[in-house]
Amino acid sequence: MREIVTLQLGSLANHVGTHFWNSQEEYFSYGDSTPAKTQEINHDVLYRQGETSSGDLTYTPRTLIYDLKGGFGSMQKYNRLFSGGDSVDTDTQQVPWEQGINCINRHITKNRYQQDLDRMESEHVNMEAAINQLDQTVNNWSDYNRIYYHPRSINPIVTHQMDNDITPFDNFTIGRQSYRDNEKETDIFENNFRFFVEECDNLQGFQILTDVDDAFGGFSEGLLHNIRDEFAKTPIMTYGLSDSHAQYRTDRHKQKIMLNRALSITRLADLSSIYVPIYTPTQSAIKKCGLSPYMQFNELSRYHTSAIIASAIESNSLPYRLKHNAMTMVDAVGKLNWVRSTSLASLYVTLPLPISKNGYGDTLENSQNMNPTLLLLDRFSEHDKKDVYGEILVSRGLPVNMRQQTEYLERLYSNFKDSNDPLQARFSLDCAFPLAETYPRIFTSCVNQDGFITPTASAELPRSVPVFTQLESGSVLKATVDQHISNLNKIVFKDFFEQLQNGQ
Repeated sequence: MREIVTLQLGSLANHVGTHFWNSQEEYFSYGDSTPAKTQEINHDVLYRQGETSSGDLTYTPRTLIYDLKGGFGSMQKYNRLFSGGDSVDTDTQQVPWEQGINCINRHITKNRYQQDLDRMESEHVNMEAAINQLDQTVNNWSDYNRIYYHPRSINPIVTHQMDNDITPFDNFTIGRQSYRDNEKETDIFENNFRFFVEECDNLQGFQILTDVDDAFGGFSEGLLHNIRDEFAKTPIMTYGLSDSHAQYRTDRHKQKIMLNRALSITRLADLSSIYVPIYTPTQSAIKKCGLSPYMQFNELSRYHTSAIIASAIESNSLPYRLKHNAMTMVDAVGKLNWVRSTSLASLYVTLPLPISKNGYGDTLENSQNMNPTLLLLDRFSEHDKKDVYGEILVSRGLPVNMRQQTEYLERLYSNFKDSNDPLQARFSLDCAFPLAETYPRIFTSCVNQDGFITPTASAELPRSVPVFTQLESGSVLKATVDQHISNLNKIVFKDFFEQLQNGQ
């Protein structure tokens, strides 16, 4: 089935992961039929099937979620599907309660959205008011989660508490040590990780989302070492997530974050098949690339910025999840890292992909820029002129009932490599990016029934939007690497004795 195991590590990563999995639910039909545009996706790549003791089927993400104690908010390890008695999945009857798991089950008041979701299990509830309040009520990624996870997916890091100033989880070395200590206490790798991996028939790779501004970079390095010991040649696609507006309390804290990022990009890239550094988008970046007429968001809100990142990663990963003519992760790595020395890649997204209400012809005639792509990188990257070594292009959700789609796509692709280049892969898919009800109201445009983007003053969320993504290896990352080197040259390393422990 070409399964992919997803791992999420850290607060920002779990914000992205929550939007990612919420969007997956939109592909499923709970009526009599499956929408034709979603039939091209093989859901078994990301999901696992189980069975309760009463014979009911369960279908849950094949993912492991890591966060600090207290970082899971009101989320419980067990839920309605896995709550005991007849509703317990037969795979989980022997799952022990790990040390520290009580911190997940401590009483944390659910926001209105989660309370209304609970009520929906026994009564009809109008969710509109709770959905409209999400901007004000979201404090944690679990506040807008819609998914039932397998109990083995929930993995608290028992060595550290969230927001603990006495023992902060804030540097790479602490993360490495925490991984070793956490495994001694919980054996998550031996138990939960193996549970998901060993049930795969044809594992094609791992998809890792990890924070890198704090100790999660070091924690991820420890995890990746264990994975590489047993899966030396299996593809690993790692997304290293940084907050463009990390709250620097002091100059020392700012330098510590720079050091964490530099260590992560070197250590994690060395252990990954492809490492993609990603920074949360900013308003200035949106304005520069030309997407501001279509999208306005709060750049200080992880609920908002992670939604944009999730749409890029979800769309970019579609080629691995197709039922027919799919690209495997091995194929993707081969195109991006064909010389085996370019494991760094950058991710672009056009959200939404602009299409005039008058059709492709009008868009082609009046658009001066057919490539308004947002680079999900740091603000100092200059990418006006670049060399591309390999790339994967995905366009999705284009209306198929209008003329000139081919011309539109060719104009869209005109700034990229020659289509005959064996190091380029192009995918044009019918299914648009589905917007879950929890997706933030960031669009200042809407999609009509024909799929065209039109301006609107309404905050109403469209049900889906066309998206374009580009994953490339090339010279654009030189500015990022150079900036990391420049930052390191400004740091007095002896002032960071905690980073120099254990051979750092």
